[in-house]
Amino acid sequence: MVAFIVAVLIFILLGGAALATMAIHARLADHHRSDETNTSVRLVATLFVTMPSLLLGLMMNSAANTYVAVDRNLHVFATDLILLDRSLRPLGPSAEEPRKRLLAYVEQVLKDVPISRASAVSERLLDEVGTSLRELRFDDEQKVALWNDARSVYRQAVQQRWTFVEQSDGSFPSPLICILVGWLTLMFATLGFRAPRNAVVISTTVAAAALISAAIYLILEMSTPFSGPIQLSDRPLVRAAEEIRR
Repeated sequence: MVAFIVAVLIFILLGGAALATMAIHARLADHHRSDETNTSVRLVATLFVTMPSLLLGLMMNSAANTYVAVDRNLHVFATDLILLDRSLRPLGPSAEEPRKRLLAYVEQVLKDVPISRASAVSERLLDEVGTSLRELRFDDEQKVALWNDARSVYRQAVQQRWTFVEQSDGSFPSPLICILVGWLTLMFATLGFRAPRNAVVISTTVAAAALISAAIYLILEMSTPFSGPIQLSDRPLVRAAEEIRR
């Protein structure tokens, strides 16, 4: 919702800057409408043409990398949960309690909105999995080896859990967005300076403002992959729960 509001405000600002300069140009004094003034304004604008394009490209690449990385880590986390369950099964009835707590944890994570949110309930359930796992005792060397493997997988799952939780909260600094919007506003304002006031120019300017705002909206949404309309699927965790129930 925040990304949508920001995108709408940017669209209004960019479109308004171009249309405002287009509307007030005819009311300016003659020396403000001279060819020298127009050339100077456009020369200043060309200084900022490359920087917004470069910054938009870098931000888009960063947001896409964040999205892909969190998606990959979510799949790895779900795989670790399945492997943990598979490591516990050979331990027999004594491992039923950790398996039940593991299933309860996965089901609780699926209830959390977003699923990356480290709620107190889910964290308590995950700790209980580790506690019940540590309480197991075996005399058979083979089961002791399996038990150690299960503990290792559990620690790996916890580490992976916090990795994608921290990644999912990534967002761009507000000053960076403000600087980008400032550059774009200056560019759109110069576009409207001495531009002919007709339907083609106005519609093109509005379309450009809308597309740039949509690009910024996409960047902000992809940087938070567990919220908004553009978010990762919880299918890996659903599949993990299905495998644990078998």
